[in-house]
Amino acid sequence: MYKLLLVTDRTDIQAMFRDKINWARLDCRAPYFAYGPQEAIDLLNSKAIDAVGYRLEKQDAFPLTKFLRYGRPSLPIFEVNDDPQKQMVALRQLTAVLNRLHSDIYDDYYDEEAMLTIQRDELVHQLLAGELTDWESVKREMKLIRSHVSLDQPCVLYDIDMPQGEVYLSEHRGHAQQRLESALRNNFFGRYVEGIYYAVAVLTPRHIRIVCMPMHGQEKETPEAMGKRTDAHIAESIQRIKEFLDLDMEVTRSAWMESLQGLLGGQEQSST
Repeated sequence: MYKLLLVTDRTDIQAMFRDKINWARLDCRAPYFAYGPQEAIDLLNSKAIDAVGYRLEKQDAFPLTKFLRYGRPSLPIFEVNDDPQKQMVALRQLTAVLNRLHSDIYDDYYDEEAMLTIQRDELVHQLLAGELTDWESVKREMKLIRSHVSLDQPCVLYDIDMPQGEVYLSEHRGHAQQRLESALRNNFFGRYVEGIYYAVAVLTPRHIRIVCMPMHGQEKETPEAMGKRTDAHIAESIQRIKEFLDLDMEVTRSAWMESLQGLLGGQEQSST
């Protein structure tokens, strides 16, 4: 059963976690409690914790967030609410992530960070494919899987046509579309380049979509400045793909969005 840590100085939230949550149904033990950051850090250093959630009203959470960022970068962080129904939604989402994180569905061994990376890739693919509609759920998931991107800064979206895509994929059998997506993500467009995360999805044999998102801690750029940087990187990557894979690609559209939420609600803005 999973072991959770709740960090809060609100007694009403502690009481709700203690008395109103059926932990057995969630395949979790009753959580550990900490009233403040240092007590939480001490517990994280002394106990095997599978996930942590925090909500501090009277104390500065920075010592804890700093510790989690650098000391426990693969530990899921769950949302803490004062409403039991909303909390149950967040906890069910947490257990789904933990089940994936600790699963053995793959033949090869993956550590927790690798499993989180897989879940990040899957989530962004779903966003780029237009399969997700609940922004609150997406935000909770991003927090749980320790996403490195900023959710409230402008993003740049690219649609790319690959005319030879059907022929190329037919010649490379066996999950060829997924393998191509992985190669484009890891070997060509890259993941993290100069403070920008490039997320790639091969939606059809001809249609590739890329969203470029600032990472946490990056200074906010104008759409024009960010678009200039991402345009250059996309163009350079497409040229490398042509050289190494002999695949032609053409950007058919680029647009900027106020935030990643634009992938859910069609909030794409004018071309960059």
